[in-house]
Amino acid sequence: MKLLRWFIRRTLYAMYEKDKILNSFPPDLAKDVRRVLDMLVMKNDDISSRYYIVNLGGLNIAIPERVYMREQTPSNMTAVQRNILDCIFTRHNNGFVRQRHLQNLISCTEYWTIPFCFKLLGEYVDNILYDVKKHLECNMDSYLRFIGENEKFFDRTKNQMISYWNCYYRLRYPNKESYIGFNIFNNLEMAYNKRLSLP
Repeated sequence: MKLLRWFIRRTLYAMYEKDKILNSFPPDLAKDVRRVLDMLVMKNDDISSRYYIVNLGGLNIAIPERVYMREQTPSNMTAVQRNILDCIFTRHNNGFVRQRHLQNLISCTEYWTIPFCFKLLGEYVDNILYDVKKHLECNMDSYLRFIGENEKFFDRTKNQMISYWNCYYRLRYPNKESYIGFNIFNNLEMAYNKRLSLP
């Protein structure tokens, strides 16, 4: 009986953890997200209870701040499922894992990848920002659309970038304009304001 209770509790926890990820993607991807999650080994507390919420084409999407599961690369996935997997691991607690999976997304133009990649602009690993810039250059229109839907999130992410620059990079880049984070946000703001001024 104890074994049965343990099994049920473990199964329910696993389902709950997977639901946290399921809510990070638009509903029309649910089947593919479930397929990816079914291939991942996940323990209790592998998914952070803290989220950031963004608007994606009128839908509120809640994405975990961090995932802690072991990095996994299941086989037999479609291109969409691989992109979903890469998005999930851009939230990993290990910066090298985040960067690897971001690099897999650089040429991806799916709009639903933008919240995962944009969030990385507010993190402290400056090498990751160079890869986000590459993704941005392939998806500028999507980034500008995302900013229009998430102006407060844009401001909050920019403030996080500034805070990390102040803590870790100020001595190396005393001129703000020479730091990749300021460069990216300045370019985004210029492009966004230019778009707003169009008739």
